[in-house]
Amino acid sequence: MTSRASGTHVCVIGYGAAGRLHQRLLGDLGFDVSVVDPAPGDRSSAVPVVEHPEQAARRRPVDIWSVCSPTATHVAAVADVLAVDPAARLLVEKPLCRAREIPELTALLDRHPDARLVVMDQYRHSQAMALLRTLRRELAPRHELRALRVGFGKDRRADIAAGRFVDHDYGVFGYEWLHMLALVRGALPTGTYDRYMGTGPGEYGVRVATDPELTSTAAHEHAVADGVDIELYSTVVGPDPSGQVPVPSWFDLPVAEGESRQRHVEVLAGPVRFALDLDPVTLPRGTRLPRNTHRLAVQGPDLRREWLIHDSPLDNALRWSAAALLGPDVPPGLDLRGVSRIDALARTAHPSVRS
Repeated sequence: MTSRASGTHVCVIGYGAAGRLHQRLLGDLGFDVSVVDPAPGDRSSAVPVVEHPEQAARRRPVDIWSVCSPTATHVAAVADVLAVDPAARLLVEKPLCRAREIPELTALLDRHPDARLVVMDQYRHSQAMALLRTLRRELAPRHELRALRVGFGKDRRADIAAGRFVDHDYGVFGYEWLHMLALVRGALPTGTYDRYMGTGPGEYGVRVATDPELTSTAAHEHAVADGVDIELYSTVVGPDPSGQVPVPSWFDLPVAEGESRQRHVEVLAGPVRFALDLDPVTLPRGTRLPRNTHRLAVQGPDLRREWLIHDSPLDNALRWSAAALLGPDVPPGLDLRGVSRIDALARTAHPSVRS
């Protein structure tokens, strides 16, 4: 990708944590990167920083705009870019927008038919997840899928106290839930995923730990689609201190000292269990695996195997997005069901939340 990326100008909008990460990774991939942020903080970086997309485009034509500002500003940022560059190539961080903004965003894109937009969806491009799918076909070919469990956890309290973003629109559902849905999509047959996404939260069950300052801090959803038991669990405060949402037993994972992040996918096909721990991975005796190393374990009758996979879903997603935006073929249409789903889930805990 480096030879193709060389000379390609990517302008990152928003220079917070996500924007700085995009700037670093895109630079490592060989892109020329600039930044738009009216208040970028530390200006000591050698990366050019301006305050408005118009200034960025005036300095040099922009090949890709990478929108990394807070979710509440995404639609406005896309509108600002399209006002300057009606045929813009846009990469937007997740969530793409708030549910109530979907009509505004789609109307905006309809008015700019030459523009292209893709959403940053890193776990859709996980090679570890692709290996799980392949091994399920090879090691359990005659067994029906009977259960899927996906859990993401992180204790964000220190980050929040330091001024990091708090999602007051969706609470816990605005942080990792869309990433988990990407993994659900990767594990389920297409029709089963469609039927799962068509179920309302009230049809099965969702438990949410509410919080007066953080909106919600943990959630555990249970659904069924085509006979497959589906569970999703996430927390942004570590093990739920309020006791409203106990940590499910399948998410009781080892963590290294000083680490709170956990990312786990479990697939049950007949008697065979596929367990994928995504980076950061701590082994049962406390050893922390190197960055971007994932662990896949398979157990069944007369079957016990394990793989370590080194892979960066984030790099994969950036490469795919650049190719989709700059290539000759039109990218796939936007799937906004995930935004609508996290909105519906959030309203199960806070019915007054604006959709």
